[in-house]
Amino acid sequence: MTGSRRLFCLLAIATAAFAPSATPAPSAAPAADEVFEAFQRGVDLLQRGQNEEALRAFQEVLALDPSQEAAYELWQKIDGEIWLKMLVLDGDYELVAKRFLSLAEAGRQARENDPDGIRALLAELATDDVAQRHRAIQKLSASHGEYAVPHLLYGLANPNDGDRRVIFMQALVRMGGDVVPPMIEGLGSSDAFLRRNIALTLGYIADPRAAGVLAALAGADADAGVREAAAGALAKCGGTPDALAQLLALGDAYHRHDPSVLQPHHYSDVVWAWDGKSVVPTTVPRFLYPDEMAKKAYWRALAVAPGAVEALAGIARASVAERSLLEEWTAAGANAGDWSDRLAADELAAGVAGAAALDLALGWALDQRDLAAAIGLARALGAGASQATPNLVRALEGGASGAIRGEAAVALGRIAHQAVAVASPAAVAALGEAAAREVLQIAAVIDGDEARRAAYAEALAGRNMTVNAWPTAARGLVALRSIPGIDVILAAESLPDLTLFQVLDEVRSDPRFAETPVLVITADPEKATELYGEKVQGFLTAPDMDAVGEAMTGGLNRDRAAANDLAARAAQVLSLLAGAGVTDVRATAGPLAGTLASRPDEVVLSALAALRAIGGADCVAAIAAVVTDTARSDEARVAAAEALAGVLLRAPEVDEVTREGLLGVCRSDALFAIRAATARALGRVALPDEVRAEIMRAVRGGTSQ
Repeated sequence: MTGSRRLFCLLAIATAAFAPSATPAPSAAPAADEVFEAFQRGVDLLQRGQNEEALRAFQEVLALDPSQEAAYELWQKIDGEIWLKMLVLDGDYELVAKRFLSLAEAGRQARENDPDGIRALLAELATDDVAQRHRAIQKLSASHGEYAVPHLLYGLANPNDGDRRVIFMQALVRMGGDVVPPMIEGLGSSDAFLRRNIALTLGYIADPRAAGVLAALAGADADAGVREAAAGALAKCGGTPDALAQLLALGDAYHRHDPSVLQPHHYSDVVWAWDGKSVVPTTVPRFLYPDEMAKKAYWRALAVAPGAVEALAGIARASVAERSLLEEWTAAGANAGDWSDRLAADELAAGVAGAAALDLALGWALDQRDLAAAIGLARALGAGASQATPNLVRALEGGASGAIRGEAAVALGRIAHQAVAVASPAAVAALGEAAAREVLQIAAVIDGDEARRAAYAEALAGRNMTVNAWPTAARGLVALRSIPGIDVILAAESLPDLTLFQVLDEVRSDPRFAETPVLVITADPEKATELYGEKVQGFLTAPDMDAVGEAMTGGLNRDRAAANDLAARAAQVLSLLAGAGVTDVRATAGPLAGTLASRPDEVVLSALAALRAIGGADCVAAIAAVVTDTARSDEARVAAAEALAGVLLRAPEVDEVTREGLLGVCRSDALFAIRAATARALGRVALPDEVRAEIMRAVRGGTSQ
């Protein structure tokens, strides 16, 4: 199977308009073998370059009105390159491909956890009629899939009915990769006879996803028969005796959504676990499935090698990535059930993983531009590390996005404060940048034209945006999953691997990107408008950043909220460092003072706390403006007056306008706490004694008697 094939599940979901209105009656539908043979004739023609003849052949297959089950089985058998080629050929080919894919997706989604229906089909397996048995297995696979595994395992555990056991093993083999995850969980059984038969069956299925756990059994199971069966199965799966390496690679592949483990038929709506008696399913949101499977692999790796820092790092990375995804999806309106509570246990485990594991995971995230995981890991390191780590420093200095650079700075600042150590000048500078930044925006560019892609990326970066650019749609669509808060997507009308319609379909099918503006890079805006119309928010013939800015207007509130959150935490860390007196953070006073005019209290209060310790004469006017602004909150005005008092200890000179403004606050009907703090600040201004006496009388409200 090829790497591109993993896209087809999402593409099929996006083609719901092509789904059949009703499932054809079984008597009217052709057999799956007939459908496959007819479709294969079209494939042969397509591979010989006879495109028109191949199209007619595919259309004839559709005319047979294949069932959803037959389409699903066909889809599993046909190499992904064929589907991709049909989609890229566009026109009638794309329509035919989408029709097949929608039928197949409907067939996959229609599987039911129906114990009575499963048991009825299992009873049919007892017949001597091979054809009837074949039909029962096909129905079992198409209608129930992995949900049949718990019932089939009972047969594998029965040493007294060899015929039934063999038939059940054959059924599992025929069902293929769909049953591999629950069967792997079944290896947790204390029944050696069952473990042996599961291992044998996994060997016949020969799915590489089972290699790691089979290697672990082959090397360490207490039962010699299980070890022998697992070793034989491992060879058939193409694995090696190194269980740890294979389990770590499996976890990484799941996290990266690699097609070697996450082709469309590998995705599921449930994850499985052994409960002591059988394998049981738990419903999981599709967007959490990859990292749930990644964690399973990493936990198994820890069982093989309890000290494996790579496994600890993998669990930590998957855990923080899941939390980030969950927050994004729920914010976009997706229902995640009770998964927020379910993730808590692994988040606690990630917190115990240790700085070495967290930093290793951060390095992986930086290498793979996994921004969501990198942000979460930087925060975890800030809370748990006792000294600066190599990858935090790398995130700070290595040209990472503004968000990651800011998070790394906050983490390094917190670590320095907790350790009573000196924070680096680079960390201090980045803290100042993060505190001052009002908007954190992220852009994506998908364009196969290298020079044009670079030009657009450079123009977007010139707007102080973080830019992610890819030469193919497939790479871009996969990468978008690990980038939080995309603000705008620029996609070329002509792409080397997928059509723009397909890109738009997939983007809009993801709740996180349903409202994200998409602009089309095109040489002919008039024609593009006719084709894409209201599907996009604009068309670009050159890097016109004004048009990009207009398209993004609706998302600025979200971006400002993210920037304000980071700014508040950066300012808070600067305040802590300033108070400790170990790190010189005076260079950030200017950026902090610049936040006072328009930022919310969450930023301003932290900035004022820092300015109280490090602010100089050039900050007095900005701080005094907060004190005198009656539209500001009482809390902010009190904090500003106290900060001003701190600054005036070091720079006691103020101009007459500022002095009069402060005096006006003291004489106003403002909250007493505001007037009292302002009076204390005035008390620190360098004044001639007679002027001070005059101010005292004015504050008191009359002349002294």
